Amino acid sequence: LLISSTGIVVGIITLLLQACVYPVKNMPDVEKALKGILVISTFLMTPVVIALSKYCLPESFSMGEGYEEVQWWYCATSIMLGLWSGLVIGYVTEYYTSHSYAPVREIAETQKQSAATGIIYGLA
Repeated sequence: LLISSTGIVVGIITLLLQACVYPVKNMPDVEKALKGILVISTFLMTPVVIALSKYCLPESFSMGEGYEEVQWWYCATSIMLGLWSGLVIGYVTEYYTSHSYAPVREIAETQKQSAATGIIYGLA
């Protein structure tokens, strides 16, 4: 609950920072701004997760049989792995779906011949 609540606050701060760092004046700026939001929110949320885990969880606790000695930083690490893997997934997804990069342009180029070649090229 605390992570979700602080995530909302970090999201608002991210949008305010994005307006200063990545202003959107015309259409090509939107892509940079979206990337910026992803990066800023990940960087801002990382210390928040560490602080919440450190101050809101006990030094060590039990989560049942087999997990008798769980440290606070185990939880922080798992959340940060999720944050940073989300950033990596966002960048990889953008590379393969954005018209700014070669894979999408190559598939679009094959569509000029026929739809079937575009489908085959996209599946290959």
